[in-house]
Amino acid sequence: MNDDIYQRLRKGVAKHSAYFQATAPGLEIEFLRRLFTEEEAEIYLNLTGNLETADQIAERAAQDPEVVATTLKGMAKKGLAFPKRKRDSYYYAAPPFAHGILEHQVHTIDKELAQIYEDYIWAEKLPEESNDEQPVEFSLPLRSLPVKVPINMPRPVAPYEDVKELIKKQDRIALTKCFCAVQQQLLGSTCNQPLEVCLMLGFYAEYYIEQGMGRKISQEEALDVLAKAEEAGLVHQIPDTQDPGAICNCCPDCCGELRVVKMLPNPAALITCSYFCQPDPDLCNGCEICLDRCSMGAISITKDQAASINLDKCIGCGLCVNTCPEEALTLVLKPEDERREPPVTSRFMRSSQDIESGIS
Repeated sequence: MNDDIYQRLRKGVAKHSAYFQATAPGLEIEFLRRLFTEEEAEIYLNLTGNLETADQIAERAAQDPEVVATTLKGMAKKGLAFPKRKRDSYYYAAPPFAHGILEHQVHTIDKELAQIYEDYIWAEKLPEESNDEQPVEFSLPLRSLPVKVPINMPRPVAPYEDVKELIKKQDRIALTKCFCAVQQQLLGSTCNQPLEVCLMLGFYAEYYIEQGMGRKISQEEALDVLAKAEEAGLVHQIPDTQDPGAICNCCPDCCGELRVVKMLPNPAALITCSYFCQPDPDLCNGCEICLDRCSMGAISITKDQAASINLDKCIGCGLCVNTCPEEALTLVLKPEDERREPPVTSRFMRSSQDIESGIS
């Protein structure tokens, strides 16, 4: 087997991704070998971030257009290429590692691939080369969104931070299983949280529906999914953009990102969020319900039987707030110098408008 093609493929995937670092044991190469044939790897290396026809891609690859068109169709089915149909023409673009190639395996992943990815999460990552054209991104690509709870703040909630308003803007919504939860089940997890909780929006919803990875749902159904996710204690997360392509409802015991950051002393510095939880000691009766609801272990009960918040750990999700029987917890807007407005789009998950406008 030609190892060089997979080394080049790793770099090619990383170019389109917010992260896909090499590891000391080469687990990323094992992952790619499981998914890509050498022919598919070569075609991926000739894809760009823009949607292009098979003829355009074939010309760049110096290959037969009909052969390339067939290969691309198969790659789209396997989650290795983004397709878009416009009238009678098909266009294709390169998906990133995540959100993309990884999550697209939600219905085909087996125990072996699940273990490779699990090992990849915890493996030592090698330093990534950087250049002026594409600096290395170190921030986590997801933003934590608050649930629908009372928020103590002097301004309206930004549109990209209101899960209900995000749904109301969508004309294409798909519901799919959570990749992280499926992956953990294959490795023996006994987590009983709901599986079908991930919402794909816009371009991504269309792709999931067409490839049989998700089913089309209405805005009302999507809002019901969000409500049930909140009840189950799942954390709303979106790509850190103003026009996100998905709303993830993440189980703290299954989500790859949450599992890593909750082991660290400062999750609030790593996961972008605009709020923090603030307790009212005069209202709190020390019932401890909030302890089980906090995904980061940010809450403790003082000797005075009142909730105390570790602000280094609080990611402002609000899950503790909406179950406090005494209404002793509220979300508070962070100071302006601690907030960050998200970019319009990102390599982790480009906005639907960004990727669809690339059709030439």
